[in-house]
Amino acid sequence: MEQKESMSRRDALKTMGAIVTTAALSTTGLSAFAAPAKKEDGRTAPGNRLIFYFTATGNSLYVARELAGEGGRLFSIPQIIKEERLDFEADEIGFVFPDYAASAPLMVREFVNKAHFKAKYIFSVITFGNFAANVADWWDEFCKAKGLENQYINTLLMVDNYLPVFDMNEQVKIDKKIPDNLAAIVDDIHGHKQFIAHFEQMDERMQGFLKRLQENHFPMEAERLLRLNTETCIACGTCAAVCPHGNFRMTDTHAEFSGSCEYCLACVHACPQKALTLERERNPQARFRNENVSLRDIKEANHQK
Repeated sequence: MEQKESMSRRDALKTMGAIVTTAALSTTGLSAFAAPAKKEDGRTAPGNRLIFYFTATGNSLYVARELAGEGGRLFSIPQIIKEERLDFEADEIGFVFPDYAASAPLMVREFVNKAHFKAKYIFSVITFGNFAANVADWWDEFCKAKGLENQYINTLLMVDNYLPVFDMNEQVKIDKKIPDNLAAIVDDIHGHKQFIAHFEQMDERMQGFLKRLQENHFPMEAERLLRLNTETCIACGTCAAVCPHGNFRMTDTHAEFSGSCEYCLACVHACPQKALTLERERNPQARFRNENVSLRDIKEANHQK
């Protein structure tokens, strides 16, 4: 009797998860961009502003929305990169993404490699959780090598979602002054400020450390990084819906995964059962999603058909 009730609850959870995922994705039709959130103060983006973002737990999506104002359009990089034609022209073009090993996620790099951009004002905001190092300089040089000139690059300190090092319960308690710092960046960009957040403290030891960090971070494979508890997994499909690479497949009882991985940890943070974990975590019971972003938002941004 106890076993039958347990299975019934498992099946119910699985069904609920599948319904929520399907509803979220079918409602939007997985459009490449979402309407920007309206701002209470009534400010609008000057002219035509396009913002391309990559998000895992919502930090960069939240920032992208704030930068879009009422006049901007948001494009999820995992969605728009699938389009055949990647030529963009606007008054303003922006990029928002997280700092991965003092560089950009591979998908962001691939997008810039493939696409062509033309704008009077190009800006980038890179979110980070602990130490930004020279990521702004790195991005500036990377873009210039692709013929893309940024007029503004800044970094924004936010909650660090890197589970092997940080406890999410402790991270969310830290006052990182996100609203004030973000408001200043929004004002900078509205005013077309010319600025690159240069990092001056780069001795040989630091340069060597950052180089090793970047070399060891990429490339990665999902099957090497992730651990799945098949007893707690209910095959709800949440991991598949939030993965920007489409690495997950559902069986009748659990998820399976393989393929090139950004190590964004969207799947681990979003799993409602905490069935997905890493070999080493600071606090396996603590997970994070930006309070201004819903799980549905992340599914719409990242889901791969």
